[in-house]
Amino acid sequence: MSATILPSPTEDVIFNGVWKFLALLLSPTDQLNLSKSNQNMTATPVGTYAVIQPGIAMRQNQGVRTYDAVNLLQNVERSTTYCYQVDCYGPLAADWANTFAIAWRSLWGCDNNPAPTVFTPLYADEPVQLNFANGEQMYEQRFMIKLYAQVNTVVGLPQDFFTNVPPTTLIVADDLPP
Repeated sequence: MSATILPSPTEDVIFNGVWKFLALLLSPTDQLNLSKSNQNMTATPVGTYAVIQPGIAMRQNQGVRTYDAVNLLQNVERSTTYCYQVDCYGPLAADWANTFAIAWRSLWGCDNNPAPTVFTPLYADEPVQLNFANGEQMYEQRFMIKLYAQVNTVVGLPQDFFTNVPPTTLIVADDLPP
């Protein structure tokens, strides 16, 4: 038997949950300007847009063990902090970055999380202005924020169990020769 990741969120499921969270804060037409970074052959949208980039994962704790005698597994659950970088570009970049950061670190963010079984919003950094010059040597607005979420992953590891006692002949210690 090999180790298996039990029904835990995959990278794609976590990213989709973060995307859905941010999409809740935008109008339906603006949602089209919210994308995943590092996609080949993808043109940047016109106007204000945001790009989400998965970042680093940091362990929060050691694994917490539970046992499943039916499936002969030792389940180890670990909480991990995932960091997502969101870069907002265009005329409304500052507004979008502030909205995302404030909503993420609010009780509203926890109550309205579209993927509560996937992640829990933890905190967000303050937006940082990082303007840049484009190919036409024109400055463009860019605001970056980092969103941090907790994700719990469970790995099932093979475990032997002692589930029954085989029949044996009992030997009374007093009956043994000295």
